[in-house]
Amino acid sequence: MKKKVLIGYVIAAVVALLAFEYAFWTNGFRYLEHHSERSYLTQTELLKDLFLAEDVAGQSAEQSGGNAFEQFADSYAEKYGIRITVIDKEGNVLGESRGAGELMDNHLDREEVQKALQGDSNSIIRRSDTFDVDYCYCAVPVESGNFQGVIRTAIPLQELQDMDDEFVRSTLMAVVILAALIFFLGMYFRKYVLAMKKVENMRREFVSNVTHELKTPLTSIKGFVETLKAGAIEDPKIAHKFLDIIEIESDRLSNLISDTLLLSEIESKKDTKREPCDVNAVITEVVELLQPKVKEHVRLIFHPDSSVCPYSCNRDRLKQLLINLVDNGLKATEFGAVTITCRSTVSQLVIEVSDTGIGMEEEQLDRIFERFYRVDKGRSKAQGGTGLGLSIVKHIVELYNGTIEVASKPGVGTEFTVKLPY
Repeated sequence: MKKKVLIGYVIAAVVALLAFEYAFWTNGFRYLEHHSERSYLTQTELLKDLFLAEDVAGQSAEQSGGNAFEQFADSYAEKYGIRITVIDKEGNVLGESRGAGELMDNHLDREEVQKALQGDSNSIIRRSDTFDVDYCYCAVPVESGNFQGVIRTAIPLQELQDMDDEFVRSTLMAVVILAALIFFLGMYFRKYVLAMKKVENMRREFVSNVTHELKTPLTSIKGFVETLKAGAIEDPKIAHKFLDIIEIESDRLSNLISDTLLLSEIESKKDTKREPCDVNAVITEVVELLQPKVKEHVRLIFHPDSSVCPYSCNRDRLKQLLINLVDNGLKATEFGAVTITCRSTVSQLVIEVSDTGIGMEEEQLDRIFERFYRVDKGRSKAQGGTGLGLSIVKHIVELYNGTIEVASKPGVGTEFTVKLPY
């Protein structure tokens, strides 16, 4: 529906542009024609003055051949690049710049000639039947001695029409380009709006999920507090058990708030603090930190590689990434090992965290980096998970323009591969 509306707007814009172009072209060409006619008529008036100054009519009467009119027409036609015709009051062609004036048809029926014979200097545009070209015909009355007639000029408008055609082509091209620009801008705007809506939906979903996740431990805490106030506190055994649960839920609440704030901070890309980090040292710290969480039948394995180059980053971010990945592996593994490896390539730092835990189905892999998504909700909540750990990992990786890949098989285990560019 939105796409149809967008296309409709583009079509409307193009139609409006074409209508404007047509109106501009029509009025522009008329304006050009009008001013050209005035210029051509002035030129013809000047020819009349030259005709009188040179006494062409008198010369023609003196010459036995009577070709002074022809010579006048030829001479100035060549100078000005126009067609000149000298016509008497009966409409006979006495001189024609293109020659053989005496062989030409009588011009008395020509509109511009009739007006000139009535004393009106005028111009008119019409198509020449002889040459099949549009001409601007200008005619002025002239009297010299016994001669009464008309001097007429004919200027082809082909050049003017060529200019007009070029203008039309250029304008149409501009319209097409503008239409394409409007279309692509519309598509970009649509994509931008959809992206903003997606962000807004994600924000709402996030707020909804956070509210739900916060409400759960708060409800639990409130319930146990009310039970204790109602008299359960009198029984030391029950009171101690309830207080332990309240402490666990409080820790869960604290972790959720911390993870939410951390995720928000990472998303805002506030990471100006960067320094060369000893990756082996950071991983060793993480191993020592999480060692107390290692289950009885699980080993946490890491063998430092001295060839690994220092990585320029926020040390706390790298440490948080490793904590979340290793902690995720420890929670999923009951027997076997969680193994950490790191190595340097020419352009990347590669960190791999693998476990021999419960693994995941193929369809779950596409969602594990979503906020609050849990593969096993019961196991995650029982072990104090917030549902934000892997989402934080992905955002940290993206913060450094890296990539993260996951491979998993149910009952076999999971392997995360992080690649960070140097």
